[in-house]
Amino acid sequence: MTVSAYIFFTVDLGKTQDVINALRAIPNIVNVAVVTGEYDIVTRIIVDDLEELFQVTTEHIHLIEGITETQTAVIEKEVLKE
Repeated sequence: MTVSAYIFFTVDLGKTQDVINALRAIPNIVNVAVVTGEYDIVTRIIVDDLEELFQVTTEHIHLIEGITETQTAVIEKEVLKE
């Protein structure tokens, strides 16, 4: 069973494009969007399990220069798919 999650990012001023480029290089990330409001970027990630989510976030995402904060929301149930 796969696990999907949204990851919300706060990014240093002037680093948005650098962060986007780094996130696009991570194969598990299937969508990257620049948004308004509390966060600067929102991504959707699909992994095999929670352990892989932990590995990708700690070994890849948290090492990206320019990211100041992340918030992860695991998707428990989808009620409408594209």
